[in-house]
Amino acid sequence: MPHHRPHLPEFLLTYFKDRELNELYLSVFLKVLGQSLITIFIPIYFIILGYSIFDISLFYLIYFITITITMPFGMWSNSKIGIKKTLTLGTFVLIFYYYLLGFLETGLSYHLIAVVFGISSGFYFAAFHIDFAKSANKGREGKELSCLRIIVVIVGVLGPLIGSLLISAFSFNFMFKFVSIVLFLSVIPLFFSKDFSIRYKKFSPKRILKADSKEKGIAYQASAMVGIAQIYFWPLFIYLTLKSVVSLGVIVSTSSLLTIFIIAYIGKLTDRDKNSVLKLGVLSTAPSWIIRIFLLSPIGMFFINFYSFITQTLIDLPFNKMTYAKAKRSKHIANYFLFREFNLMKGRILILAIALATQSIVWVFIATFFATFLYLIVLKKSKKR
Repeated sequence: MPHHRPHLPEFLLTYFKDRELNELYLSVFLKVLGQSLITIFIPIYFIILGYSIFDISLFYLIYFITITITMPFGMWSNSKIGIKKTLTLGTFVLIFYYYLLGFLETGLSYHLIAVVFGISSGFYFAAFHIDFAKSANKGREGKELSCLRIIVVIVGVLGPLIGSLLISAFSFNFMFKFVSIVLFLSVIPLFFSKDFSIRYKKFSPKRILKADSKEKGIAYQASAMVGIAQIYFWPLFIYLTLKSVVSLGVIVSTSSLLTIFIIAYIGKLTDRDKNSVLKLGVLSTAPSWIIRIFLLSPIGMFFINFYSFITQTLIDLPFNKMTYAKAKRSKHIANYFLFREFNLMKGRILILAIALATQSIVWVFIATFFATFLYLIVLKKSKKR
């Protein structure tokens, strides 16, 4: 039977059916584009200004603790002013954060900057997770998460490379201003359709702690440890080894480009059998944290970045599918994401405490190797049911 392209009316019906999700995708595309230009270079900015790994670790520790404290207020904001307005508020505070970063070299306290950064993320992600959970179609979370991941990868291909070239040609302060403009534009697609709100009952630590199982909480802690090592310490390790911002941008960008089509396939596999995909991801990802300590050439770093991006996707897509599917079934969706955030905080504190105590990225990687296996605890829990 020949394959026909859908008629235009059918395409439009599909678009308007998922309009909320598509607008979120567009907003995320612009926001991630802006942040991808600079995010991996922030620790390097600290190093260039003379700060140490201890200072960088403390900066992110303050940032993540502030997120956890702020997120309940973000949930309250969701119920009072709406999801999209809360996303906008978080984005505007993020723009203010980049404004403050420009004054770091003048002696402005990085503790204050970290608090502002945490407030922005606390409000933004309190709204984002609920928006995506409400918009995603039941049974297709893996496919839709893979679409979200592909957006991040496409932008990730452009961002680090362009960012490294612009930083080299101009300055960090130029990038902070440029990124702020892109972030402002990311707000516009959110209001192509009507805003909505959720009901949020009084803050209750007891309800939050019982929103999911202890096993899921441990898996979230593992997720936080792996995420911090991958997003902050791995790029810093590459820079400290190669001493080049442009080399870092090229390695991250080009290795990410090759993974786009693989991610779409992983999304389909996730919707079929998320448990097997998650297990494969854990067993293939964990060794990469030891291997990268020894692959110190540009080619070696390119290879391990490419490999770990694929294997980490094997973890992220099924695990996030579990997260959003559970949130969708939850009677109190706000409490569920606060449960998630509380456990993420514990993992973040642990990995950053290791960084603070050892001031060694190698020890962070070793700790992440062991933490990766903690994801498997959710599979043991599902077998008991």
